[in-house]
Amino acid sequence: MAEIGPYSRAPALAKMDGRSSEARLMRKIRNDLVAHVGGKPSVTQSMLIERIVNLSLRVATMDRKFTAMGTMTEHDTATYLAWSSSLSRLLRELGLKGPAPKAPTLAEVVARGKSA
Repeated sequence: MAEIGPYSRAPALAKMDGRSSEARLMRKIRNDLVAHVGGKPSVTQSMLIERIVNLSLRVATMDRKFTAMGTMTEHDTATYLAWSSSLSRLLRELGLKGPAPKAPTLAEVVARGKSA
């Protein structure tokens, strides 16, 4: 399979071997974001998470490309800035803070009262 890069198309990403570093990165980001929203994302949160995962991979592969080449083309620079800005906006939309802590149930409050 061809190497995954910043401009890889969606079908190439879908065919990725789950053991590749790119697939592991995507899985980690997805799992972290699902946990960030409380473990059960809504449909809209799931859509945002998938877009964030995709953009995160593209930004990471572009970072790797820049590091290896030591230079950026004008096109790469513009693309990188656009993807980074989109990623920041999506992360803000998903929420910078995790979910609010769940209020204790009545049983938990009573149990704490008995142990105090």
